[in-house]
Amino acid sequence: MPATIRDVAKAAGVTIGTVSRALNNYSDVNCHTRERILRVAQELGYRPNQMARSLSSKHSKNIALVLSGFLEDTMLNDFETMLMKGIYQFAFEHGIDIAMYVINSRTQKEKSYEQLCYEHNIAGAILFGLKTNDPYCEALAASHRPCVTIDTEVRGPCISNVTLDDVTAFDELTQYLIDRGHRKIVLVHGRKNAMVSMERLVGAYQAFTRNGLTLTHDSIIYTNFLREEAVAGVGAYFRTHTPDSATAFLCMSDMLAIGTIEALKSLGYRVPDDYSVVGYDGLEVANYTDPKITTVDQNIKEKGYEAAHLLYDMLNGIRPAQKLVLPHTLVERESVKNLNELSN
Repeated sequence: MPATIRDVAKAAGVTIGTVSRALNNYSDVNCHTRERILRVAQELGYRPNQMARSLSSKHSKNIALVLSGFLEDTMLNDFETMLMKGIYQFAFEHGIDIAMYVINSRTQKEKSYEQLCYEHNIAGAILFGLKTNDPYCEALAASHRPCVTIDTEVRGPCISNVTLDDVTAFDELTQYLIDRGHRKIVLVHGRKNAMVSMERLVGAYQAFTRNGLTLTHDSIIYTNFLREEAVAGVGAYFRTHTPDSATAFLCMSDMLAIGTIEALKSLGYRVPDDYSVVGYDGLEVANYTDPKITTVDQNIKEKGYEAAHLLYDMLNGIRPAQKLVLPHTLVERESVKNLNELSN
């Protein structure tokens, strides 16, 4: 006989009303009480009636794609689109369904990771967009549900991570500019508390130090990986710096490179004649800008595909939790001027 809400209340030592409010995420339920009720409900196999009617044995183990910060973007980012294409390509080839849930840092505080999984009967999840200080990072480490994070490494017995060697890739991109005679390089930074930003910054520092250069604080433009913030940041930079203070802009994403080029053009400058610009990601749009942007292609679609593949294998006992590092490619296009050729 299936467990009832009365059974959950008795086992958790609370009233039936408290169980109902906890499962419906009412704010008047203490977080520790809610977690205890969710744990007991899981142990007893309790499912609310409306959930039971919507689930069949075929979908007893649901896989989810959880996107954090997706709605904060002011424009559709090709990164998420390409990532989803890879994930759903794997799902299509293997006849499985993957549901998508959109969250942000605020909703992570309102609804725990365990509660999200419980309410939607999620057996395993792919998570993208997490910041290092997000509540779900700590929750994932303590969870026993298999999951795969993309680009944000969280350590735990059931957590896998699919990423790039961002340190090496950004070092290579920085060295590319230096090898072409650029010594005055402005870094267009991404989100401060994003793990990929931290690792790319390490790569930039490595290349600068190796070549006897210094990356100063006033040569860094901080953004939140938003194109319009790059536009504003570059404009602000030239209000406090002379035109000859830079020869190149090293951007942590293709969208930031696009914003940088937009800002330079609005100021009357030409790319790459006056300033060189490089991006990072390998977005399709970077091949259609004027000029086409030199970038690091991190094979985004493959990243999504391999994340889904890894989660599928974890759920089926084929592969254990692991860190999967994918290859990258430096794609040379038209946005960088070789200053060495001018001195010869």
